[in-house]
Amino acid sequence: MSKKKYSNKAKNRKSQKKSSLKPVLSTIIVCILMGVAFYIGTRFDSIQSNLIKKPDNTQNAPITKAPDSTQNTQVTEQPTVTTAPEQKRTVSLTLYFPNSNVDGVVPIQRQVEIDKDEKLEEVIFKELQKGPKGTSQDSTIPQGTKLLSVEVKESICYLDLSKEFVDNNPGGTAFETVLINSIVNSLTELSEIKKVQFLIEGEKREVYSHMIFDEPFERNDSFIKTADSKAETTEKEIYGLGNKVLTALKEKDMEALSSLIHPDKGVRFSPYTYVEVEKDIILSAEQIKTSLDSEKLYIWGAYDGIGEPIELTFGEYLEKFVYNQDFINADEVLYDQYSQRGNTINNVFEAYTDAHVLEYHFRGFDPNYEGMDWESLKLVFEQNDGHWYLTGIVHDQWTI
Repeated sequence: MSKKKYSNKAKNRKSQKKSSLKPVLSTIIVCILMGVAFYIGTRFDSIQSNLIKKPDNTQNAPITKAPDSTQNTQVTEQPTVTTAPEQKRTVSLTLYFPNSNVDGVVPIQRQVEIDKDEKLEEVIFKELQKGPKGTSQDSTIPQGTKLLSVEVKESICYLDLSKEFVDNNPGGTAFETVLINSIVNSLTELSEIKKVQFLIEGEKREVYSHMIFDEPFERNDSFIKTADSKAETTEKEIYGLGNKVLTALKEKDMEALSSLIHPDKGVRFSPYTYVEVEKDIILSAEQIKTSLDSEKLYIWGAYDGIGEPIELTFGEYLEKFVYNQDFINADEVLYDQYSQRGNTINNVFEAYTDAHVLEYHFRGFDPNYEGMDWESLKLVFEQNDGHWYLTGIVHDQWTI
């Protein structure tokens, strides 16, 4: 075979070989392109899915876009969730408090804002504890009394009170009658209450101090009195005079004190609550003006327990038996209320029959004495020509 012929045959074989490779290469290229296209497509779907995918454990979270650095962005704060204030309501109560003569109770209207679910029975008792003037100083409820529970069953209000209601009762049938009627008449203003049963520490008590106490009390309309405007005016005047007297004593202003003393009777000084009408020292208004600087010694009575004479100047007596405590800031002030606290007989209302008495009382000073170091100062006022004047200063404290 000639070289030329061989060469032509080789070319033909190479050409045929190339022709047969072209379809194969085309198929491979197409497959590669399809594979690349499929890969790119799946990646795009994955990226898009991640962009709109919800955050873990979060519902309905909005799709956010990256802020444009060329524009100002605003941050919207989430509103603060606040709890709605507890609903309150205002009620009108008719409360009954002792009258000035302590022989009845008089109605007083009071508007009170209370919690939505608060019991009216509890509110009424708490308001009675505040007294007619809104302060516990003139409350009839015995000091320290706690309302343990209150429940109404079959028109009977069961009022469970702490033992202080009994233990701190100052005593006397008249006081108890006023106290019980004050509470019962106030509670029976509620239509669902017809009677009140008192309980002490969850138990019925046979007797209070003098009154039968184990049966429910009914409303007593006959004990309700109309408000006496004249009596109220007198009471306000006496309170005002008492404040003036204490101010003068505290500041040792004898000129001011003398102007408040009865022009005819003067003022009697009693070192203890038993007034010795024939023995206690009486000083006139004129004597009071100069007595603070006097060195004159008086025998004011006898010391409790030892019986030795109380021999002091007026100034010394003033320091020891009159304004020996800051009585103008006393724990409580009582108006025309009898109290028997110590062993010494309290005869103030017997010694001064036509008078009004203010008692300024401290319950105690040192907790170690458990109230045995209490002290009181009683100011007695009597009328003269339509005006009220100081006629007695009575000191009171624990005696042996």
